Amino acid sequence: MASHSVTRRDVLAAGTLAAAAAATHQAEAIVSQGPQQGLVESGTSPLKAYEFDLADVTIGPGPFKDNQQRDLDYLLSFDCNRLLAPFEKVAGIKPRANNYGGWENTGLASHITGHYLSSAAMMFAHTRDSRLLAKIDSLLPRMTACQKANGKSDPQFRGYCAGMPGSKAAFKRVLAGQIDPGNPKALFSFGLDGMWSPWYCIHKIMAGLRDVYLQTGRTEAKTILLGMTDWTRQFGDRFTADQMQLMLISEQGGMNEVLADVYSITGNKADLELAEKFNQKAQLDPLMRGHDILTGCHSNQYIPRVIGIARQYELTGKQKYRAGSEFFWRNVARHRTFAFGGNSNREFFFPLGDAYQQLTAGTAESCCTYNILKLTNHYFCWNADMESADFFERGLFNHILGSQDPATGMMTYYMSMQAGHFKTFSTPWDSFWCCVGTGMENHSKYARGIYYHNADTLWINLFIGSILNWKAKGLTLTQTTRFPQENSVRITVACSAPIKATIKLRHPYWSTPSMSVKLNHKVLATGKPGSYVDISRTWANGDTLELQLQTPLRIEPMKHHPEKVAILAGPIVLAGVLGDALMKKPIPYANGDQYEWANVPDPVNVPILLTQNRQNLAVDDWIKPDATEPLVWHTSGVGRPKDVKLVPFYQVAHERYVVYFDTITPAEWKKIRQQRQTHAAEEKKLDAITVDHLDTGSDASLAAHKLRDELHFARGTLAISTVQRGWIAGNSGGGFTFTMKVLPDTPMALMCAWWGSDSGARTFDILVNGKKIATQSLESLSPGHIKRITYPIPDRLTKGKSKIIVRLTAHAGNIAGGLFGCRVVKR
Repeated sequence: MASHSVTRRDVLAAGTLAAAAAATHQAEAIVSQGPQQGLVESGTSPLKAYEFDLADVTIGPGPFKDNQQRDLDYLLSFDCNRLLAPFEKVAGIKPRANNYGGWENTGLASHITGHYLSSAAMMFAHTRDSRLLAKIDSLLPRMTACQKANGKSDPQFRGYCAGMPGSKAAFKRVLAGQIDPGNPKALFSFGLDGMWSPWYCIHKIMAGLRDVYLQTGRTEAKTILLGMTDWTRQFGDRFTADQMQLMLISEQGGMNEVLADVYSITGNKADLELAEKFNQKAQLDPLMRGHDILTGCHSNQYIPRVIGIARQYELTGKQKYRAGSEFFWRNVARHRTFAFGGNSNREFFFPLGDAYQQLTAGTAESCCTYNILKLTNHYFCWNADMESADFFERGLFNHILGSQDPATGMMTYYMSMQAGHFKTFSTPWDSFWCCVGTGMENHSKYARGIYYHNADTLWINLFIGSILNWKAKGLTLTQTTRFPQENSVRITVACSAPIKATIKLRHPYWSTPSMSVKLNHKVLATGKPGSYVDISRTWANGDTLELQLQTPLRIEPMKHHPEKVAILAGPIVLAGVLGDALMKKPIPYANGDQYEWANVPDPVNVPILLTQNRQNLAVDDWIKPDATEPLVWHTSGVGRPKDVKLVPFYQVAHERYVVYFDTITPAEWKKIRQQRQTHAAEEKKLDAITVDHLDTGSDASLAAHKLRDELHFARGTLAISTVQRGWIAGNSGGGFTFTMKVLPDTPMALMCAWWGSDSGARTFDILVNGKKIATQSLESLSPGHIKRITYPIPDRLTKGKSKIIVRLTAHAGNIAGGLFGCRVVKR
């Protein structure tokens, strides 16, 4: 992980392998005294700033402490027998319980145990709660037993410790050279012997063992970790460079990072060489040359690979690794990040300038923000700059803080930006998505990013209530604040003897016109927002700093599409809350499918803002604070069709919301209102002749109409005039059927809705009760609009019947649809 342990920072010196080994031996000699870290921070690359160990920071009262406590309660409720079940099944040991549900009953089984080990270890470092150590101490011996059983049954699996079903058979094929160059993902992603992204899963387990060793000093975790490293080494030893690269096409988590950390524990150069063999050249080499190839790449595969070379830079001093990492970070942070700090849509990076089309129910996977903040820690340690501190704050205070359900402590997968949609949270035992694992970690390590230091300088980057123990200086610093719930911050110094040091207070760019700072009640000059306030002096026991932050409202237009805007108060993104219409239980909870509620219909009239072309209209003129509720505002006179209540996005949990508002001119609103009125009148007339209506965006409607999805069937949503419309389609000769009501003695017609911009290979037949009634080709029928076409149904197909079966069948090599809705109407 990024620069996070005491010995990694404090055992720098010459950067030799001997120094690394000596650091490890020193750590092991004193493990009984508490959590010890056996990592060398940097080989030939001294850093500008270093993180404090988690054990050096205690989180105080406030929203982060609340999240931390909920996460702690969740971690303590786990059954270790269920966590171990997949390991024991693979090892041939009879499990004492069943696997957990969701992804833990798939080819990714056992990944959550790795996350659990990391979370429990980091939470222990933060809280010193001995119950977490008891959990860890019950897991490690049985993982050791599984590791030994694997090696005893097959020498090729000496050191192996994981629980993916079928993984041993699959890896045996790989080690035998049975990799199909035309389809390498068959072995390393989905589909073979039930395995799913095996290196991803192995990385999580190894990272969990690493974190247990670093945070608790449990040497058994180190032993299992080194055994897994030795098992992994056979791939690097047996495979050619080309074979390794073929293997790395699929998702492998951060194998190149955790193996680099193994090197910093052992000082064994072979471990570093193995880490570098896990660098996927197709994605990493272009970054080192400053080439942007991110579009279309899987975000949560890409970021961990970059974290890996960032760590390798710290251990080797190879400038190409730093150059590639920094180029990637700047690209994502500056050009591919939404206002709340998340990136990607449905887990993929999208083209620059295309963000306005990516506001869907699949916006911003939480894992991606977890990982980009890890990379940001590296970036700050190298540069000690304001930009990365700002970026870290944005992601932490909006996305990470808002990714936990305050009612249950559960986690989000995607952070929906679909206007009028809602957050979907996991269930305790039947989801276990990747974002549940990283979510458990997110709330166990809130010390990350608050404080950094070098020999004589302390950076205070984030305003989070906390206590820092700067052991090297003999100084304790207490930061008292409930920010962002309040804007005052008090920092108190405690030390047994006067200490000379520089404190660098971050003066955020958003705190305008200026934050105020008092040292022992005397006002200090603060400089401009967006800079550090340097206070160099000899600090004495009882010295205090008093800060008063400013959090004015401001607007952030979306790049390349400035008519879409986010509203912020200081660093806090605000959301317009829209109630909970159609959010029946168990919404917004989901089990195995994190996308379970993506197609629930959204409100038609999500508020838009009448703010364009209105001279001298400052944000304070049309957003007013609530008279009684703190951190609540209301738009005033600009919302259409009505004004909206605004609250911090991180607080929204069980209601619909909008984050990116469309802004329009008065003339545009007049036109939109007229269109809506005309549309409503047309819909009223249409409803009068409608016998049955299939809503393709409603799961309930699709179920009621007995939709049968066949080979190559697809579904999705499309934003049309701020409204998400669901569609269904059959691809490459596939199709789908559904049932519709009819009147037996009345002429009937089928009315289908198509997206007027669809074109290409979209020719298909429309059948009723097995008889073709039409062939349709979609060739830009009405660009930018829904196009309804009516197809008469021959009377013989409905006579004496109350229902019909409708089928869309794609021609060879074509797509059937997408269908955006269907009605049976009186002809």
